[in-house]
Amino acid sequence: MKKVIIILSVILLTGCTTYSSNMLTMERAIGSVLESNMKYANTNGKGYRYYKPRDFSVLEEKEFNLILLNNGYNFYFNVDLNAYYNSKNNNYKVDYVVDNELYYSYKFSYNNIDGYISIKDAKNGYFYIKMLYNYSYIEVGVKEKDIKKAVIDSAIILSSVKYNDKVIEKLIASRDLVSSESTYEIAKPEVENDRNILDVAEYDQYTE
Repeated sequence: MKKVIIILSVILLTGCTTYSSNMLTMERAIGSVLESNMKYANTNGKGYRYYKPRDFSVLEEKEFNLILLNNGYNFYFNVDLNAYYNSKNNNYKVDYVVDNELYYSYKFSYNNIDGYISIKDAKNGYFYIKMLYNYSYIEVGVKEKDIKKAVIDSAIILSSVKYNDKVIEKLIASRDLVSSESTYEIAKPEVENDRNILDVAEYDQYTE
């Protein structure tokens, strides 16, 4: 296990997050990232810092809501400072029930922090991923071949978030956290007249 974590640390710092499906299952891949307890952060936010992999760029930033671009995919990244603040008073709980009907559904806990990941088949060649951990979450829609990399990248970013207690306390006191409650809405696909809109899951637009 120590060898896996050491190798993973090198991968994190180089920004390379491609894993062979023959090496790790999804659970082990997520666990390896989260157990490494990444301490490195290279990007500042309002009341927080996080690690942005080298192959990612910031497409849009609104304090606590960001759109990160990688390989043509938009990663909708939301940092919930309210959730972090409430966790200090034990007022935060991840209310997620594993759904075996989904393409993938998994609830986990690392470093005394709960999280989950859900992957829905959009039935149009895309898969809608939502991962929550460390009082933040990422949503992204990708093609099936890119699911594992998107999951690992999301785990790296979420686990890297570091919160500044002093700044957050000031924001709470000044009631300047309203924007943290807003979230991006993943773009929905255009539905043809002969298709049932209930059969179409949300997904993020992809540009070839």
